[in-house]
Amino acid sequence: MKYYSTNGKADRATLHEAVVKGLASDKGLFMPEVIRHLPESFFDEIQDLSFQEVAYRVAERTCRPIR
Repeated sequence: MKYYSTNGKADRATLHEAVVKGLASDKGLFMPEVIRHLPESFFDEIQDLSFQEVAYRVAERTCRPIR
C-alpha cells in the first residue's frame, strides 16, 4: 500500500518511508491510499477494548498490504 501527502505535492511513499519521514516533503501528513472498512463487530465491542486494542485493530486495516 502507498501513502499520499494531504498537500498533494509529494511523491507517494511506502509505509516504511512514511514512518521514517514523519511528514511528506511538502509538509503534508501521510494518509493511506485506501482505508478498509472496519467490521460491524469492531463498533459493537469498541467500548470494551483498551486504547491499545483499538489502535492495533485500526492500524491492522491501514498498514497491511491489500490482497
